[in-house]
Parts: sequence; structure tokens; C-alpha cells
Amino acid sequence: MQRRDFCQGLVALGAMALSGCQGATQGGFTVHLLQKSLPPQLIRRFRQANGIGVTLRLNETPQHLAEALTHTAPSSAVFSLGDAWLKDAVGYSRVSPIPKASLEGWSRLAPPWATFLQAFATEDAVWGIPYRWGATVMVYRRDFFAHLGWEPTNWDALWHPDLEGHFSLLNSPREVIGLTLKALGGSYNDPPNHPDLQQRLAELRQRCRFFSSDAYLQPLILGSTQLAVGWSSDILPLVQRQPETFGVVVPAAGTALWADLWVCPQPPDAAATAWLQYWWQPTVAEQLSQFTTAISPVLTDLRLAQADRYLHLASVLERSEALLPLSAPEQQIYDYLWEEVFLGQKWRDRPHGQGLNPFMIK
Repeated sequence: MQRRDFCQGLVALGAMALSGCQGATQGGFTVHLLQKSLPPQLIRRFRQANGIGVTLRLNETPQHLAEALTHTAPSSAVFSLGDAWLKDAVGYSRVSPIPKASLEGWSRLAPPWATFLQAFATEDAVWGIPYRWGATVMVYRRDFFAHLGWEPTNWDALWHPDLEGHFSLLNSPREVIGLTLKALGGSYNDPPNHPDLQQRLAELRQRCRFFSSDAYLQPLILGSTQLAVGWSSDILPLVQRQPETFGVVVPAAGTALWADLWVCPQPPDAAATAWLQYWWQPTVAEQLSQFTTAISPVLTDLRLAQADRYLHLASVLERSEALLPLSAPEQQIYDYLWEEVFLGQKWRDRPHGQGLNPFMIK
């Protein structure tokens, strides 16, 4: 699932959750989210504790969520939105600012997300509330690397001669160009003007077997690839099921962090505000992090998170980054690097409508 354009849920939201959370009571509201995205027990607990009816609108893909946000008339509603969508949602006025005064817990917000929100906030309001996050990681087959006598620990492994033709990358310019900048000793958020960037990207494209954001695990399971760059929400369930076969590592230089956020098409009313506050409560944040493979941005001790048992994120968090929005000139450079250098295509000759932004729909 394309996390930088799309986001993916974690835990099954079954029929019991639907029956427990739909069926509106007085003062209810609607939450639009992905299938398999939240623990049912926490949704039931919100309803019981607040006496507020919650109608769930489940979407199969983040593209469907973005389209729903575009076409939904203003109402008492909350949408889940991946961090990569927020810039366009704000730019095309699809979301409304949320008053900071209505929320508690800003002091507990982890530094990467406090920095990220500065681009989408005023002194008094913010356009999105992060409620869970994860990381870009590398997953690999232990038997292959045992035969080689080494294991991957950093991004430079992707350029190692032993891995040529044996790994996959995400189909995401922001991720691939960003990790290349990181491998060159820079930051994901650096301007894409490093003198060696084009050469390293061209080498990376020549060496990788394929790139995909939604079909990279099956080839790894079958042994067609030996390593994949992917998102922790996809990868951790596989590693949990088969820890003797697959290993996972957060590169030592640091990595990209992703978040899912709550956004509102109009200023939140009391019911929607209660929902936003709920996911930042310390006990809820801890249980969300324990029940799922994502982490709450207000969790103060990462050791309590299920994901940290496998990723040990605390040791690399200071070197990892939430991806900040690109300026228009930087976006043009990314388009060129991706389409002409990485894909080998003339970037100005894209078929009309390819990559249509749902927030540009009137």
C-alpha cells in the first residue's frame, strides 16, 4: 500500500466493532477511516465512556478516503489522512483548522511530529492531529545473509555488490530520493541538490530488482528477492509470524517517519473534539501502541510499544525525520530526478491525467 500516497491499517476491525460503533445516538458523528485501521476495543470504549454515537465509514484505500474528503458535504465528521496528503488537503481548502485550545497534550507530542505540524499550524490552530506513526524500514531473509556472512544495518547496504538484483524499493520518489540523500550523509529534508545524487540514484535503479509500494512482500516470502524497503505497518506482521525467517532493521543513519492524522472538513463540534482528545489520552495512546504495530505520537516511553520490540526505534529516533512538505521548486527537481534519472522517462511527457491529485477536483 502506498504510504506516501496511501496509508494502511493494522488490526482487523470486525463485525463486532461495526455493530458496537454504528447505530447513531443523539449527538453522534461520522469517522471516515481505512478498513483494518483501529483496535475495535478502543472504539467501543470511546462510545461507552462518552455516550456519543460513532458511525464508521470504512474505505479500502487512502485514495478512496481522499476522494471521500473531497466530495463530502461539511458535516460533523472526522477523516483519517496520511501525512503526505495534508499539504494538498490544506492547500485546496478541504480541511478546516482545529483550535489548539480544544486539545490537551501538546507538551507530550514527540519532537518529529511537533516539527512536522509547524508547517500546518498557526499560533492558535492546526490542520491535522497525528494519532499513530511508524517508520520506513528494511526487511530481509536471514538465510540469504547468513550465507553472505553479514547483515544489513544501514542504507549503504543497497549499493553493496552482494545485493545487486536481490532487493526491491518503494514506488515513492520521496522515499527513494530521501534514503539516497540519507545514504550520502544528508537529510530526507535536504534540498535535492547533492552533487552525487543523480549518479547514486541511477546506480540504485540499475541495482534494484523492482519497485512497488503494495506488492513487495510476496516476492520476499517466495525468495525472489532477499531484501525489501517498506513500511513498518506492512512488515511487522510478517516478522512477528516468521521471526526465524525474516529480520527487520531501522537503518542506523535514521529513516523516514510516517503518520496518520485526524482532519475535519469543518471546525469540529463537541463530539468530534471528544474523538480528537480521546486518542491523545495517555492510557489510550499506550494501548494503541501495545495493541497495534503503530505508535502513538504522545507515547512517552517507546519501550511500551509493540513495534519497538522489533525496531528499537528509541536508538535512532533522533536521527529519523518526519517528511516536511516540498517547495514548488524542490517538487520540480524531485519530478525530474524520479522520472528522467530513476525511471529513464521524459518527465514532461507524462500521459495526461497520470497522478491526478484528488484534492484538485472541484
